[in-house]
Amino acid sequence: MRLALALAAGVCCAAPAAAQEYVLAMTYETGTEGGADGASSAASGRQAIAERVLALTLEGAELEYTLPSDPEEVRGNARWMFPARVRVVGDGSMALLNADELTARADAWLAEMEWPREVCSRWTFSWAAYQIRCDAAAAVETVESYGMQPGRIAAGQPFALKGALGPVVLERSGEAEGRVILTGSGPVDVAFLREEDTRAALVVAEVGREALTPEAAAAASAAIAATGTVSVTFAVDAAGMVWRREDVSDYTMTGSRWRDGHTRARTTVTRLTRAEWERQQAEREAEEDRAEPLADPASR
Repeated sequence: MRLALALAAGVCCAAPAAAQEYVLAMTYETGTEGGADGASSAASGRQAIAERVLALTLEGAELEYTLPSDPEEVRGNARWMFPARVRVVGDGSMALLNADELTARADAWLAEMEWPREVCSRWTFSWAAYQIRCDAAAAVETVESYGMQPGRIAAGQPFALKGALGPVVLERSGEAEGRVILTGSGPVDVAFLREEDTRAALVVAEVGREALTPEAAAAASAAIAATGTVSVTFAVDAAGMVWRREDVSDYTMTGSRWRDGHTRARTTVTRLTRAEWERQQAEREAEEDRAEPLADPASR
């Protein structure tokens, strides 16, 4: 019996005899075209997290999330965030179960870095920009960013899709490998793009130690206009477990942070997959990643 089935049915199940283990992998690609000289740019990256089903109970599913590589090899917040144990209820919401443990690890990490607690919430740069987080709740936010625990999803239901103007309605569009394919799309939310542009400008200013107030950043982003769509596709098994998710945003935008009056087209594709995971395979992949490091997992 899969995790989602136990949640949906509300039945009590003991911990699996052999704990189920999965790897959640995320890849993303962003391409931008347009501007004064017609130039284009692209960026991509990947990251992963391990998920272990510890128990299925009336209160929900108890899961443990860990890093696929040695935390000592990881930059940023992930050094202290994992392992994190959470309880997931039927609507997909998560509650942290080992907050005290994470808080103690965060304090040890700050001491190791020789940072005072005043640095918490600030942005810094190590391979890529990341926000220094010292609160245990940040671990839940990191897990939620993988988007593979959306709660009960089914055809005909509205789904709150980040970046879209209002919820999108999921429709059944077929089957693949015995899993139902659900899709939904809606117009891009210009207010969301303005907020993201404001946030990015403030991060760049903070990392570069430049003076910029939130009011000034928001005023500069207010002129953004955009048209386009945001869509999501899920592959869900008979028990309701999500095995694949793909988010696509495709829009044209003017008035962005370049402030040059030119229109740019941007497409971002984020793919998330779940796979049953063997420890030996994970260790081999972690060793390969250490030999050829990719983007900092804490720098999304």
